[in-house]
Amino acid sequence: MDNRQLPKEKVNEIAESLRHEPYRLFFNDCLAKSVRFTKECKKAGISAKIVCCVGLASARIPLLSRRLNLPVIHVWAEVEAERIEVSRPLGSRGILDIVPMDIKPILRVRI
Repeated sequence: MDNRQLPKEKVNEIAESLRHEPYRLFFNDCLAKSVRFTKECKKAGISAKIVCCVGLASARIPLLSRRLNLPVIHVWAEVEAERIEVSRPLGSRGILDIVPMDIKPILRVRI
């Protein structure tokens, strides 16, 4: 049997390793992790793109004790038109209780 991994398996392996690194705003955030993801994919011969967006996210506002849709800037990667989130473990909540996968893009740019 061949030791090489299928592209999808390799993509998942790279993404999981980045997801479990600590998230640090400005140092190891969605942009930094997505850039590293695309570089690792390109080393493995997999075509990946970075997607920057302005979108809406449901956020918990502590002082108001309620949730509001807020505009946010977010970055993720795409492989074969599939959105790959690497900023945090899938389903985990971040700042203001925002789940990155739930951000709905209004405007997006692929790089």
